[in-house]
Amino acid sequence: MFNLLLKYTLFIALMFTHLVAQALTVEAEGQAVIQNNNLGPARKAAIAAATQQASMQAAVYVSSSQQVRDGILEIDNMQITTLGQVENVQVLEEKIVGNILVVRISADVFTDTGCKDGTSDRFLKSIAITAFPLEHPTQGNLGGLGDTAWEMPNLIASKLTARGNLRPFKASHLNIYPVLQTSPSRQLDDGALTSVAANVNNLDTQFIVSGVIRDMAMVDPRTHAEDNYFVDLYNRLDYRSRKHLRNFQLDLFIHDGFSGALLMERRYQTQGVWSLPQELRAGFNSQAFANQEYGQAVSKLLHEMVDELESNLRCRPFSARITHTENNQIWFKAGTSSGIKRGDKFNILHRSTFYDVQMRPTHQLTDTDRTLVVDEVHPNIIKGHLVNIAQHQNILPGDIVVSK
Repeated sequence: MFNLLLKYTLFIALMFTHLVAQALTVEAEGQAVIQNNNLGPARKAAIAAATQQASMQAAVYVSSSQQVRDGILEIDNMQITTLGQVENVQVLEEKIVGNILVVRISADVFTDTGCKDGTSDRFLKSIAITAFPLEHPTQGNLGGLGDTAWEMPNLIASKLTARGNLRPFKASHLNIYPVLQTSPSRQLDDGALTSVAANVNNLDTQFIVSGVIRDMAMVDPRTHAEDNYFVDLYNRLDYRSRKHLRNFQLDLFIHDGFSGALLMERRYQTQGVWSLPQELRAGFNSQAFANQEYGQAVSKLLHEMVDELESNLRCRPFSARITHTENNQIWFKAGTSSGIKRGDKFNILHRSTFYDVQMRPTHQLTDTDRTLVVDEVHPNIIKGHLVNIAQHQNILPGDIVVSK
């Protein structure tokens, strides 16, 4: 009896530990301008930026209080304001590109899995869901499933809207990958590779969800290529055999809408029997598709995707772009549908853009240690004020507000 009780207690303790926090090892980069050939302040600022990026990748937000002592920028306090704690920061690499110091770090981020304080969970984050193009378009001909490229993201957006925890926008007319075979990677003019999404500011949403459908082919390609009438008839009658299995494989990507950084990449795949006649063009969002075992398998996978998207994004801090400043008054791009109310408080991140020798831009978000309090909430814009009027310095349109 005692052993049973001990095992039960240990099980509950382990479950509680798992629910409270889990450790993620994250690699991230940070950048800082080298001023007057002084590497010390630049190194501290670059490490702080890398640490903040690591925490954001793990669905947390690091607030850094900064001050200048004897002309040197120091970080005298670092804390997690929403979901976790950053520990074991190690510098893996540092390099100088022009007058910019680039530091790559590894850090352990301990994150809570349940949005226990509810602060970041209360605001609805904006998400643009773009097209899911087929890597092999001819595979969509069978069953008329070429429309999956826009019907599936539209259906995901509708399901997320119905759940009410996120604010998705349908952007299925947009394909953000010029080369599907290597997405999300793309090659820059100088030959370098990056996973940063291009032209993210055009969508003006906090997150961008995209995908590429890698495979919709029959497991046995001969199933619908049989010339012999009797063999073809037998294949149709034997509709439960493995020769009627059809693949579905999709790569899903989540990018940060303000920096373009890739936040998550996940592959989903399933199979199911496809037994409809070759000439029938049912379409993705049709009753004929839903009645197929293949359609049911894809629908189950889609439900899993929606669950993971919601779980991954709803606990991240809310953020939005500042559109206008005047004295200590700040306007930012959000509205009544976001759930923000008068009196809510936000931190302000300064959005800096650095250019390398090829004039390629890189965006960096730095905590200004300034607080905005919401005064007015309108349908498409929110107005607030800084706690101290002297804090207005250096806050510009394009900077970012982040929920506390």
